[in-house]
Amino acid sequence: MKRALKIILKFFTFRRLLRLALFIGIVVLVRYAMHDMNLDVDLLRESLMNMPGLVMENIQLAREISGDMWRVKVPYLDREGNIVTMKSLDVRREISGDGGQWAFFGRDAVYSFDKSIASVTGLRGVLDNKERAWSLESPRLNWEQEKNTFVFPEGLLIYDTEFLLSTPKASMDNSGVILLEQGGVIQWVKPGF
Repeated sequence: MKRALKIILKFFTFRRLLRLALFIGIVVLVRYAMHDMNLDVDLLRESLMNMPGLVMENIQLAREISGDMWRVKVPYLDREGNIVTMKSLDVRREISGDGGQWAFFGRDAVYSFDKSIASVTGLRGVLDNKERAWSLESPRLNWEQEKNTFVFPEGLLIYDTEFLLSTPKASMDNSGVILLEQGGVIQWVKPGF
C-alpha cells in the first residue's frame, strides 16, 4: 500500500498537477469562447444598426456579391437615424473571372437608408485588370443601389502612363463601362505620339 501511494505521489508532482489544472482551465475557456462565437451575427448586426446615434470605429467588412469579393474598411462611422456618415472610406473589389481589381478611396462618405444612395467625396481609385490599370479621381461619386450605377456628377479624371481623359460628368456600370455623358477631352502623354 505504501509503495502504491509513493508511486502515485511521485507521478502527481506539483508541476504535473499545475499543468493538468492549466490544461483543464484552457479547455474550459476555449469551450466558452466557442459558445460565444456561435452568436447570431446577422441578428447582432441588425440590432446594432437600429440603435440611434451609433458610432463605430475601425470597421472591416467582406462580402461576396455575384461572385466578386467586396472589402470595405472604415475607420469612423456615425449613424443618426437613416443617415450613415463615414470618414476615410476604403472599398476594394476582387472581380471573379478576369482577375481584375477595383480600389476606391474616399475622404468622406454618406449613405442614406431611405434613398439607398451613397455619396463619396474626395474620390481616388484604381481600375485594374490583367492588361492595364487606370487611375481615377473625382470630387464626388454617387452610387445608387437600385440601379447599381456609379455617377460622377462633378467630373471624372482617368489616366495611366499613356493618356489622360477628363470629363465634366460621367457614369459607370457594374462591369466598369464608363459613359461620358457630356463628352470629354483625351490627351496622349506617352512619348512618340
